[in-house]
Amino acid sequence: MRWMSVRYFIGYGLVLLSRISKAVLAKAFEAAALAEKFSVIIWTAPEIDRYAKGDWDHRSTVQTYSQLDQWLDETEKSLVEKYFTKRGELLNVACGAGREALLLARQGLRVTATDWGPGMITEAQRRAREAGLPIRFAVADMFSLPYREQTFDYLLLTNISYSYLFPRWRRIRFLRQAHSVQKPGSIFIISFARARGGSKARLGLLETLFMKLSRWPPFNREYEPGDQFSGSLTHFFHSEDLAQEFQEAQFLIKDWLWDKGYAVLVKL
Repeated sequence: MRWMSVRYFIGYGLVLLSRISKAVLAKAFEAAALAEKFSVIIWTAPEIDRYAKGDWDHRSTVQTYSQLDQWLDETEKSLVEKYFTKRGELLNVACGAGREALLLARQGLRVTATDWGPGMITEAQRRAREAGLPIRFAVADMFSLPYREQTFDYLLLTNISYSYLFPRWRRIRFLRQAHSVQKPGSIFIISFARARGGSKARLGLLETLFMKLSRWPPFNREYEPGDQFSGSLTHFFHSEDLAQEFQEAQFLIKDWLWDKGYAVLVKL
């Protein structure tokens, strides 16, 4: 009986020590994660671009994305089947290693694809050659699309890439270029990251602090509520703000899948 009690209390002590250690480590992790959240108030758009390009075009990231073939998620597949209804000219922006471009070219669309990562484009070109698909690739950022006006029947931008554009005026610049290269009546399927709650709510403590800091140099004067470091630098949208950006670039919202993080736009 005595040894049973000793073993019980030793075991209980170990369980208690483990729980305390986990709680301490969790707090330490939260503190460490808090530090990187301050990047959005320190970095301006050029620094954000530099970090994002390096992270996106890193060898390990390219290798990961090069394994994705003939794959669209359920929402993307449904939207493509519904709105890309005829063979036509498609521009796949931020194409990565070609997961969407290869699939859509196999379905008969004439695909042009761009990405700002040279490593991603090199891998996408290799895969297209091996598959015998005549996809036209280009290294280009989303603010300088190298195409003439009214060239494309369809545009596709997935992987919440729109939320990786900072700040707002640069997103509008991209949308206006996208609008310019589309034909009248053409369709643009776009994905984005959603803020919790959808509609605007009160600012959190960090957002309030960052808004105050943004008034002063050398902090990021173009910081906006919704800019966050969450694994990557991402802008999380409230529905009314995102709708306003689309409308400012003269797009009509044809379909609004807010809960899925997708919208279907049309150029009138």
